[in-house]
Amino acid sequence: MNAPRAPLAFADVAPGAANQARLFFFGAVLAWLAPALRKAGSPDTLFAQHPFLHDYLEQIDRPELDGLALETCWQAWHEAGAAWAAEQSGLPIRRLQAALDLDDAAIGLVFQIGLIEDDPRFAALAADLQDGAPRPAWGWLAACHPALEPDAVRERLQALLNAGLLHAEMQGPRAAWSLAVPLAVWDALCARTVEDPALRLRAAAQALPLKHVVAPADARTAATPLALRGLPGSGRMSLAAALAADTGRATLSLRASATTSRMEVAAARAIALLADAALVLDARRQLPDALPQLVNAVDCVLLPLGGGELPPQVSVLRLDPPAPDDRRRMLRAAWAAAGRDEPPLALAEPHRLPAGVWQRMITRALTQADPARALAASLARRGDATLASLAEALPAGGDWNELALPPRAAEEIAWLELRCRRREALAAGVGAALAAGLTPGVRALFKGPSGTGKTAAARILAAQLGKPAFRIDLARTVSKYIGETETNLSRIFEAAEAIDAVLLLDEGDALMAGRTGVSNANDRYANLETNFLLQAVERFHGILLVTTNSAERIDSAFLRRIDVTIDFPAPDAAVRERILAIHLPREHAVPAEVLSRFAARCALSGGQWRNVVLHAALLALDAGGPIGADALELAIRREYRKSGQMCPLREGTEP
Repeated sequence: MNAPRAPLAFADVAPGAANQARLFFFGAVLAWLAPALRKAGSPDTLFAQHPFLHDYLEQIDRPELDGLALETCWQAWHEAGAAWAAEQSGLPIRRLQAALDLDDAAIGLVFQIGLIEDDPRFAALAADLQDGAPRPAWGWLAACHPALEPDAVRERLQALLNAGLLHAEMQGPRAAWSLAVPLAVWDALCARTVEDPALRLRAAAQALPLKHVVAPADARTAATPLALRGLPGSGRMSLAAALAADTGRATLSLRASATTSRMEVAAARAIALLADAALVLDARRQLPDALPQLVNAVDCVLLPLGGGELPPQVSVLRLDPPAPDDRRRMLRAAWAAAGRDEPPLALAEPHRLPAGVWQRMITRALTQADPARALAASLARRGDATLASLAEALPAGGDWNELALPPRAAEEIAWLELRCRRREALAAGVGAALAAGLTPGVRALFKGPSGTGKTAAARILAAQLGKPAFRIDLARTVSKYIGETETNLSRIFEAAEAIDAVLLLDEGDALMAGRTGVSNANDRYANLETNFLLQAVERFHGILLVTTNSAERIDSAFLRRIDVTIDFPAPDAAVRERILAIHLPREHAVPAEVLSRFAARCALSGGQWRNVVLHAALLALDAGGPIGADALELAIRREYRKSGQMCPLREGTEP
């Protein structure tokens, strides 16, 4: 090579991120050529051993480099690249360097390590230079850099590791650590599309304008890192994207797992900086074990309502479902935007759903010929796969005429229904001190013997409120594995609140039993479960109905949190006669005085009377006639035999 006639310059290189990456790539080739040439002894030997290097050298060759040593070529190349980049704005690598305080030599090291991902022939070269190791090692890079002293290389390598731009196989002494560039980081550095299932990039143009997102008033001014807590469908990602777009940035979300590490978050942050994006840690489905250590490295973290310990400096916003007035505004705006008249505002009042769920239902309804009817149908059949996997859907339908209750219980049921209907408006009707402690959650305890109508009352209440009802399945919820019961309960409460379902905890004393003194690990774990359930019940802003036939076993702390307690006593004779009248068909043939006598003498529960009528109906169907006194008596005697009790009826039925 001849001495350069002028300083190297890249005036002929078009501006842009891809060309900046290309210049760094060729600079990295020069960094490999210097130690390779030293070991080979001559260019001819080197190109004979690794002919692909000659092709690269032809692409790099410029008149200004003629006559320069390879080490000097490397220095000239990087200086020219820096001058070329300085004349441009918005280059991703420059943005990354400014945010992480990295110089061109540090970025050059990343490309020197990463180019193996694009051309595996460099792995063969690395193996030739490092006694078989196919990736560059920490010690070899420090010793063989074309321009930097070993300590300067080591300092930059450590900074790159901390920044997530490098990954090290930390086996053996540090000098032997094998270094690589995470593939997603490498693609981002090379201005290519990042293909990583845990990462999702949303352009700023894809985000909703912040003014169209239902969000707390202080969302725009909240400091980062920002934690957004909410139900599924509450719009946490929409708000995070809108906040980023409001500052002109895209959004890069990283889907979290239990094992998400600081290095994964650091790598995602580097990619976010390259994309000019806000980094969002999406922990809506699973909380990382190291969450407190990860939050400070992100702009925003998306969390469920409960769980996830956060450092005190994190700003937390809770995205509660929109209030009735906000729901009506959403309906008016959507109907107006679609050119429709008369939005169904009455549907907004009873359904306390997250903003995202509302928006999706409204959008789907507006594609139908009758959007109001479509929205009503969608609200009526809403469900949730998570909830269905851990709870049993109760059949919808029924009214209070189907339930025979003593006057006091009927009065309390009516009061409970009113409380449920007005739960969102209640805070506006009381003083500020009382309103501060009110939430839309309603918790009721139904206590009484089995078969007295507790579950039926829960089903009818849900039907009257127009809400789906689910019964917690203890067999699928309670686990012998530590922490799994709490996880399942958390998922149930969150899913139920997200679809505004009535949640029934049958035999609640099984989970709400009083805490005990700790004499062993089992006691300690049982008390932890009770404490967790207490917190979950307090956080739950939906309607929770708890049934029990052993109220005395329930922890007093739960009882203090109950809003309404309703006694379902064993039915007296008058109530038993009403139960029979409700269950029997209109065309039965049992004389009134016989019904009265059966009800007076047979102290069966409501559930047992149901069984009696079902059996009597079978007997009548088999005989080909209506239910008569004989069939009813036989069914009563069968029910007593089944329960192991003596039937109080004499043999034979008086006319």
